[in-house]
Amino acid sequence: MDILLRAIALLLISVLLDSAFSPAQARQFRRKSAANSAVELLEQGQSQAEQGNFHEAIRSYTQALEVDPSFAEAYIRRGTAHHDIGDFERAIADFTQALEVDPNSAVAYGSRGEARTHLGDLDGAIADLTRAIELDANYELAYTIRGTLYSVQGNLEQALQDFDQAVAVEPASPLVYYNRGRAHTDLGRADAAIADYTEAIALDPTMAAAYGNRGLLYAQLGERQLALRDLQQAAELFDEQGDQQGYEETLFYLEQVEELEPLPTP
Repeated sequence: MDILLRAIALLLISVLLDSAFSPAQARQFRRKSAANSAVELLEQGQSQAEQGNFHEAIRSYTQALEVDPSFAEAYIRRGTAHHDIGDFERAIADFTQALEVDPNSAVAYGSRGEARTHLGDLDGAIADLTRAIELDANYELAYTIRGTLYSVQGNLEQALQDFDQAVAVEPASPLVYYNRGRAHTDLGRADAAIADYTEAIALDPTMAAAYGNRGLLYAQLGERQLALRDLQQAAELFDEQGDQQGYEETLFYLEQVEELEPLPTP
């Protein structure tokens, strides 16, 4: 009997809603309720993702999309969660779906471009990142990633242009200075590279690779003591951060620099 009464009560509520609003108002009310539910599920997923519960977050985003299949941000968030668990193909599929809903989403293009790099599709990644920049000229991360890809392809001058633009947009990003320093290094511009590594370290004193690369440049310039200081700092940071490969490589370079004869004092 209780079940029957509850069913009747739910039916009465539905009838009351339909009678309280015109058909158009009732449809709008339902759409608004669905939108609110989708947003709540999205926020739930974000909270789960922030705690590292990516599989639970994916379920929440999927539920949000079941409520509202045109929720572009939910596709982007779910794609990001797929990315964070290393499922790059599903991430790309979600970012692509977001673009079908919102073709002018710079974030979806940028995210898909970054995901493509993990599958080795550098040309596709550059195309997506270029489109992201066309849609948002202040998209610092898109410039940084595209510049890095240009560096990998050997297009160092194009890479530097992107890193310069990224610095102009976000002058407090240590990663941009680090990557620009690497491009200067590859071009044989030691002084410019050292300046960029120094700025990266000032912004992030825990960036072990910046110390290591600057140390190697000092060694090439004959600045043995500066090189040793930087390489020792890099080794300590790699060790603290649990980066065994970085730690061992830095120890190797330290041994090489320690064997160098100090330059005579003028």
